[in-house]
Amino acid sequence: MPSRSCFKQELRIWRKFWGGVTDKPDTLADTLRQTNKINYPNIYTILSLMLLTPVTSAGVERANSALKFIKTVHRHTMSQDRFNALVLLFVHRDIVLDYKRIINMFANRHPRRMLLLDPLGE
Repeated sequence: MPSRSCFKQELRIWRKFWGGVTDKPDTLADTLRQTNKINYPNIYTILSLMLLTPVTSAGVERANSALKFIKTVHRHTMSQDRFNALVLLFVHRDIVLDYKRIINMFANRHPRRMLLLDPLGE
């Protein structure tokens, strides 16, 4: 916290402020937007950290379940970068990829590795 010594006083003022407000924010993000960072630095920091904390562990569980599809007996010697990329592709498979753009980017970076600039094109 930015200033621990005045947290109790800051919290007391914060409670008094919100006690007099009739139209209170519905979400934590709205509360953070209405919080003055200069007047309430500790509370602003706490609210920011609360917004960063995930509500569930679904993302971690999804990544762990992806391991059995990616890390097979045939792929046990792949590098860490390739493994991370495959996990990200598997977990975020709902994102639509532009394969032509990816192939062109790869071909431009490594011109000797690819003879054709766009093998998927007409």
